[in-house]
Amino acid sequence: MLSATVKADCFCFIPSMEKTEPDLLESLPALGKLRQLHPEYIRRAETAQIIVRQFCREVLAPRVLEIDRKCSEDPAYFDWELWRKANQAKLNISPIPQKLGGLGWSALDNAVLVEELTSVCLASASNITFNTFGLLGALVECRTDVILKIIRLMTEAQEAERPLFWSWAITEPEAGTDMEEAAAMARMRPSTRAEKVTGGYRLNGTKCFITNGSLAHYVIANIPMDPDQPLTSMATFLIPTNTEGFKVGRVERKCGQKASQTAELFFKDVFVPEENLWEPPGRGLHHTREILSITRGYIGLAALGLARGALETCIRYASQKKTAHGFLIQEDWVRFAVADMLKDLMTVRNQCYNFALALDTYHVWSMFERLPIKLALKILPRKWLLSEALLSLARNPIISRAGGWYKKSLVSDVMVEKFVKYGSAAKVAGTDLAVRVTARVLDIVGLEGLANEHGLEKYFRDAKVTQIYEGTNQVNRLDIFNHEIGEQIQDWRGS
Repeated sequence: MLSATVKADCFCFIPSMEKTEPDLLESLPALGKLRQLHPEYIRRAETAQIIVRQFCREVLAPRVLEIDRKCSEDPAYFDWELWRKANQAKLNISPIPQKLGGLGWSALDNAVLVEELTSVCLASASNITFNTFGLLGALVECRTDVILKIIRLMTEAQEAERPLFWSWAITEPEAGTDMEEAAAMARMRPSTRAEKVTGGYRLNGTKCFITNGSLAHYVIANIPMDPDQPLTSMATFLIPTNTEGFKVGRVERKCGQKASQTAELFFKDVFVPEENLWEPPGRGLHHTREILSITRGYIGLAALGLARGALETCIRYASQKKTAHGFLIQEDWVRFAVADMLKDLMTVRNQCYNFALALDTYHVWSMFERLPIKLALKILPRKWLLSEALLSLARNPIISRAGGWYKKSLVSDVMVEKFVKYGSAAKVAGTDLAVRVTARVLDIVGLEGLANEHGLEKYFRDAKVTQIYEGTNQVNRLDIFNHEIGEQIQDWRGS
């Protein structure tokens, strides 16, 4: 992760972003065994590290502070040139198989993507990676026609350099983390409501603090049929944002992550056709939990990257800052503090990458490596796989549901809840680390190092919200406790 050489009396630090050779196995040596068994799997992750570091070095890093300044002046500002370059590199469609136009990156490869991007800018990383919500939501839904439609939408937009944004809308003015946990959902009082009408549903109400909400072309939203019984009536809908009655409200002016837009969404008699009901009433929470079983771990990875970027920036500053006794980095108290943070980074990195490897082995990502899908991708031409003819065929109810049946055979409800536990642990560990490290590096650099030009105060501002979204760390801790200890307590009480 970190490397340095000593020249004369000064300390010359080389940040990870500036390296042109991969160091994945240096920071995660256990992957060496995997490279022996599956060399292509590890080679692709190392290639991803090279590609993303080059993007960070040449495109992202030079503009981060300017983007942050402009977003401070105007919360709705968006750097479209940065988006265009990320789109050209296909970073926003990285999980889509190569045969279909994406990069074909695994969960491990995307872990590398997230860590490298967030080490430079968490908000800009969100703008790039959060668009995988479209594909992720489709994989969780796993209707054959839905997956084909979403992939075609994403790849066509990428090729045409046409913006295509997705958002996941669960938070409401009176219900934030409540939307992610069964007992809390049962007690919450949502502001949204869905009503069954001829041919579909009518949606009304408000969502708030929705990432990408002001940019989204499609919104995946959880809305109850009966606000008095949200747990048993929560449903999941796919909503095109050009639908009549849909409106974007205020774009929030935030302390941190300014480049990632967060907005209010209003629904006034928004009609959603039956085909865009992704989960029926009563299954909305399950859809949420299955997405969380993947995304919580990646928030931990994002926070890990943020912490690494802050620490590397601190080390670079301390290696150049002269004191009465030499350079700041030569002070023992600084070395002890840096070593302590390095120790924590190493520990959390192993936890987060273990999570990514497990996704490739047991969760929906593993579907791309299963024989039926691998054969289809190998044998069938891309033109046919993305054709309207195949999409029409996939709309047949039996064929459409076949994907769900197949996924269910691979990813059971029990497995989903296990990954909620694993992801929650990674999320809490990573985000608490990010807050701790960004505060500690500010203690090291002092007032001069707090100048905006160094970027450390931005890392500090960005870190805090990672403890809040994707479920507050408090509810993540409850998930860990309930999955690991809760059932045993029930058994003990029963005995």
